[in-house]
Amino acid sequence: MRALTFKGFLTQYVKELSKANTLSLKTLAREAETDNYRLVAPLVLYALATEKSASLLRSLGDSAAADEMRRVIQAFNEAGAERLLSSGKAPGEYMKVWDAFMVAKNAPERDKALKEAIRKKVLQMMQNGNCTNYRIYTDLKLNPGNVNSWLKNGDSSKVSYRNAERIMHYVMQQ
Repeated sequence: MRALTFKGFLTQYVKELSKANTLSLKTLAREAETDNYRLVAPLVLYALATEKSASLLRSLGDSAAADEMRRVIQAFNEAGAERLLSSGKAPGEYMKVWDAFMVAKNAPERDKALKEAIRKKVLQMMQNGNCTNYRIYTDLKLNPGNVNSWLKNGDSSKVSYRNAERIMHYVMQQ
């Protein structure tokens, strides 16, 4: 699985925030200027990351939001958007977008650590009770190889976080 990039994150994020579910800069600029102010910061960062800031500037009208976007695009172009964001010196609403990216980027490592903690808890409860790997994957209708690989070898890529929680709840009930 490829690592999440800031550009990839922004592409998905802007599309999700858009009421039109689009990446058309003209549509997004109109939407950000009029009624979707949550879209302003991600849109500016998206335009910078995809090197479409000139196109966005052409799409903007003459509103206060447009003036703000022009000013921020100029400031980010001079300082370098990702460098400014990673230093923590960007305006608050832009830092929120960066923080959301960092949470999404670090999700696999966080999930891996949580699954390992769940695995240790499950193994401890299995030693204390009458629960076997066979009962777990049979009753929960999970893939036997994946469950065994996760429980015996600690391969966290074999189960999802959701299934790890299901296994833990099952073992707790036994």
